[in-house]
Amino acid sequence: MNLISIYDTERLREHGLCVTPGTLKVWRHQGRYVADGLFVKFAHRLYIDTDALQKILQREQKRMMEQGKRIAEAKKIRRR
Repeated sequence: MNLISIYDTERLREHGLCVTPGTLKVWRHQGRYVADGLFVKFAHRLYIDTDALQKILQREQKRMMEQGKRIAEAKKIRRR
């Protein structure tokens, strides 16, 4: 478990998360990615688990690739 503070925006960007600390607080409040274990509250501070973040990013990248393939297939069918 590698933890990064939500206020350390430079380290978050290094790991592929380009959002503000306020956005992260809203995500946690709304329950986004909580089940994936992204957020860790330790000593009254909010941290991001970078291991969970990498899993989420890989999953989302795979989903976007599949969505792009479906859109490309739909365009091919429409052109005929």
